[in-house]
Amino acid sequence: MPEAEGLLQLQRTQSAYFQGLTAGDYGRDYFEHRLRVGFVHQRVGLAPEWYLGAYAKYLSGLLPTISGHFGDDRDGFIATMRAFIKVVLLDMGLAIDAYIQARDKTILGLKNYAELVFDSMHDGILVLSPELRIESCNRRFLDLLGEDSAVPLNRPLAEVLRADDLDAAIRAVLRGGTAVRDRIFSLQLVRRRTQSRARITLKRVCLGDQGDRALMVIEEISHEEWLRLQAEERLARNEALLRQAQAVARIGSWRIEPEGPDPEALEWSEETYRLFGIPAGTRVTYADFLARVHPEDRERVGAAWEAALGGRPYVVEHRIEIDGETRWLEERAEFCRDAEGQLHWAIGTVQDITERKHTDGRIERLAYYDTLTELPNRSYFGENLKKKLARARAQGHPLALLFIDVDRFKDINDTQGHQAGDRVLAEVARRFRDTMRQDELLARLGGDEFVVIAEDTDRQGAETIALRLLAAMRKPVGVRSTDFQLGASIGIAVYPDDATSAQNLIKHADIAMYRAKAGGGGHCFYNPDMGERLRRDLELAQRFGQALGNNQLQLHYQPKVLIGDGALAGAEALLRWQDPEWGWVSPADFLPIIEERGMTVRLGEWVLAEACRQLCAWRDAGLPLPPRVAINVSARQIDEKDFAARALAIIDAAGLTPSHFEIELTESSMMRDPHCAMEVTQALVDAGFAFAIDDFGTGYSSLSYLKRFPVHTLKIDRSFVRDMLENGNDHGIVRTIIAMAQNLGLTPLAEGVEDARQAECLHALGCVEAQGFHFGHPLPAVDFAETWLRPPCLATAL
Repeated sequence: MPEAEGLLQLQRTQSAYFQGLTAGDYGRDYFEHRLRVGFVHQRVGLAPEWYLGAYAKYLSGLLPTISGHFGDDRDGFIATMRAFIKVVLLDMGLAIDAYIQARDKTILGLKNYAELVFDSMHDGILVLSPELRIESCNRRFLDLLGEDSAVPLNRPLAEVLRADDLDAAIRAVLRGGTAVRDRIFSLQLVRRRTQSRARITLKRVCLGDQGDRALMVIEEISHEEWLRLQAEERLARNEALLRQAQAVARIGSWRIEPEGPDPEALEWSEETYRLFGIPAGTRVTYADFLARVHPEDRERVGAAWEAALGGRPYVVEHRIEIDGETRWLEERAEFCRDAEGQLHWAIGTVQDITERKHTDGRIERLAYYDTLTELPNRSYFGENLKKKLARARAQGHPLALLFIDVDRFKDINDTQGHQAGDRVLAEVARRFRDTMRQDELLARLGGDEFVVIAEDTDRQGAETIALRLLAAMRKPVGVRSTDFQLGASIGIAVYPDDATSAQNLIKHADIAMYRAKAGGGGHCFYNPDMGERLRRDLELAQRFGQALGNNQLQLHYQPKVLIGDGALAGAEALLRWQDPEWGWVSPADFLPIIEERGMTVRLGEWVLAEACRQLCAWRDAGLPLPPRVAINVSARQIDEKDFAARALAIIDAAGLTPSHFEIELTESSMMRDPHCAMEVTQALVDAGFAFAIDDFGTGYSSLSYLKRFPVHTLKIDRSFVRDMLENGNDHGIVRTIIAMAQNLGLTPLAEGVEDARQAECLHALGCVEAQGFHFGHPLPAVDFAETWLRPPCLATAL
């Protein structure tokens, strides 16, 4: 129908419709007609709001006509309008009723359809209230209960069926809104008193304004299906546990199947993706994996893969970079190949071993590095020396080993304490390390011993290294506001000239170090004769220890005299040793060895006790005692804080007094730790000992310290006295020392006086006392007593 014609017909229809409103016939036909029109309008989709617009337009056109008809007849107009409005409202009500009836019919149809579907479903379905009461159920659920069962509406679920954990699962769904799907429960149907298994799905649903409800779907399953579902559930649970375990252990898994649907793809677990920093599900090939490996490790990883393809185990560690952080991974795999070696599949694991690597690094550092100096330790040195020796042997190159001992370090350790000693060792290590070149390895063996391994280095190169090390020790080391001048003794052995094995190279460098130390420090190269000397030194130390215990030592006494009249001013107790096989052993041979091996404290106590015993023997024999007996004390003895107390105990046990003795300490020993020496000597002097500085002029000659020490006697060293008549410098030194002693109120004593001319010169310079061969040799106690203690010697000194 053309558009204009259709519009005209619609207008005629609407006009006829509205004219019917005022026809006055409102019987059955009118009502049925109006309802039919409403149904048509609803069916064609005409909105109910259309009536408002249509009637408004109709009334707006009709009102002027009605108003004109009644004119001034107001009552007639109102009555007519009232009747007309009733008719309009009736007509609109009929139209709305038509819409409502149509909607209800649709809803009823949908309801019937839903109920048909609901009851036709194979699964039992329940709708549960928040209180877990049954609000609705389908026919299948009733069938599960039994044919005689009534509809269990509004009954608690627990009265109809029971299952462990079912209530808790439903409440969790109502509370959290997360569906539970395909969970298997063992249900007990209360009415039938039977036990069956069912797969249940739970879901929270919202039914209008009634609040949240739970929808429960029950599917009864066979035993076989139950077994299958249980297996699936176990598999899913195990997979979840595996994922969780992989995440906790930081272990991922992977698989590759060249004959599978995607031959080049690696199948990764979630944890493997996470370890490599790649989004889960991303397709990854072996090339992609290799690109994630640290560039320095790719060649090694690729070689391990190729070796595994050839039948070797696949175990490889490598690094990866994720967001600028380096992580360590360990990969292990099993490769399945056919008889021709063709790969069927490979399955492997990848584990994050970063923490283990860090721990291994810390353990390795503890095992191979010294914690104090951070230098390689003895273990690292031993392994490294063997490797470097093997390389030197293979390449035909020399190798030098330098064995270093820090001179006078024990003085600091003993006097300042171990903490101060540790700080000094750390400083020494730093200085040594600063001198090292790239191909030189510095290690600490322990204590104050260090070693240097220098590859491709001959004797000349080794000497250059030694000189660098010695230069590093020239600057004093400060400890608690006191500067200590340390040094180093360095022994050098070179492969292959001095040794071909690591053990002998170390041994020979050690021997050379001891020879350097015996020579006053510096460096010394090994030669075969040193081994024999070291062996003799070791035997000497052993024999001396036996002599000290077997009473094979003696004290000889050398007189100290007044130069003016030759009277006995005292005696110096001097140690002598006569070995049963070696005979008399010179003190110059054994005293350095004893000092080096720390036996001086024990020896010093023996000397003092023996001198006490001898004085008591002379006293008991009725002989006059020397005015004082001088006892030489080593620096090691002074380092002992209780030295004064132990000395007093020995003298007191003998029944003597400190006034019988004079303590002699060399100037160098006194200045090694001035504070400690001053404290100990002051305690000795306060107790009654006299105190003499031995070998004065050969050490520090510090006037500031000399004034502060409680000194009685200055002993002028024999090296100045020996040449004083021929050497003007020595004569001047002797004269200065004597004058200084006089000015300080001290007694000057000259050592090593061997002839009358020296004695005359010393007397002329004002020297009061002297000792030396000119006055008397050191004598055994019996001979000394015979010569000097009966009767008083009146021989002149000149």
